[in-house]
Amino acid sequence: MSQNKFEKNRQYFTISLYALFVITAGIIIFRIVNHWDATVLAVKHFITIISPFLIGFLIAYMVNPLVNMFYTKLFTKTLKMKRIGLKKALSIILSYVIVLGFILICLIYIIPQMIASLTDLVSQIPTIANDTINYVTDYVNKNPDIDNQTVTDALNKAIPQFYDSISNILSNIIPWLYSISVSFIKWLLNIVIAIVVSFYTTSDKMLLRTSIKKIIYAFCPKERADYFVTTLKECHEICKSYIIGKAIDSLIIGLICFILMSIFQLDYALLISVIVGITNMIPYFGPFIGAVPGVLILGIVEPIKGVIFAVLILAIQQFDGLYLGPKILGESTGVRPLGILFAITVGGAFFGVIGMFLGVPVLAVCTYLGNQFIDAKLKKKNLTFEDPTQKEFAQEEKEQQ
Repeated sequence: MSQNKFEKNRQYFTISLYALFVITAGIIIFRIVNHWDATVLAVKHFITIISPFLIGFLIAYMVNPLVNMFYTKLFTKTLKMKRIGLKKALSIILSYVIVLGFILICLIYIIPQMIASLTDLVSQIPTIANDTINYVTDYVNKNPDIDNQTVTDALNKAIPQFYDSISNILSNIIPWLYSISVSFIKWLLNIVIAIVVSFYTTSDKMLLRTSIKKIIYAFCPKERADYFVTTLKECHEICKSYIIGKAIDSLIIGLICFILMSIFQLDYALLISVIVGITNMIPYFGPFIGAVPGVLILGIVEPIKGVIFAVLILAIQQFDGLYLGPKILGESTGVRPLGILFAITVGGAFFGVIGMFLGVPVLAVCTYLGNQFIDAKLKKKNLTFEDPTQKEFAQEEKEQQ
């Protein structure tokens, strides 16, 4: 009498796993699409919770090249220290002392001057309003063709509205300051956590890198794992080159703006230069976004100064786009101007200012991965395509010779 016995079948087991995965993925996708608003809120809440860690990883990413420079050039080549642990600890401590010292200088010197500039600008609003009214009145008196009564009625209507707006602002300033204080305390706590996270991330970067490699080699064949690790290194170099290069470029542009504004004796030079330097992190549109507040502030105080500042920003932008930016960044992204515009537009639409900045390196990484995938497919088919830009460069060099 035969007895039924359950036998293992690797093929059926694999098919069952794939079927289970497809069903689970389908349920998750349906849940996400069917409850889209709740999904977006959940994602935003999750990002808010882990934001100190994300900021910490970003700080560690920015500080890491400085740590490597001190480790290699100062403690290894110049001082010829032998102990690896000591070199690593001193490199990290020195890097964070420099970074935190720079932040402390900003808090002690730059921020109070920016606050003083803003306070002075707000205190001038009534004077500017009165000057505007006097100018309009004098202009109407000198031009009898203009209906004096109409202008007077418009001014009489606008002035109370203006002072009502100022009164509303002043009456709401205490709750606004309370809200700002609470937000500042939360941000300060997040920044402290982020700095601690970045310090430990920098300290344990070799351990983290080794752990990631172990996971990759554990679940992938060696040949595929080697390719995957190499690809991750290339993506890291693309992001690192762009972020660090753009930070240096923006710092130089901010300093140039401050120097030129000081030479031309334009008001609020520090405040406006900081705005220009920060917004310059956004490619293409950044200098113009930073120019708008400066033109408005200076234009209100003295129109001719607003015009001078606009001309300065245009000159600085041309210098940055044609010379400084290419010298510092080079071809670090490998993304064409059309792609950069696309990345800025899409990133800004979904993630605001941060998306406008991070959209470019993200697109650069996606472009690199896409090119790798396409080149691998073409290689299997024994097909090659000549890069037209390389052909143009070769033709130009030939003509110059």
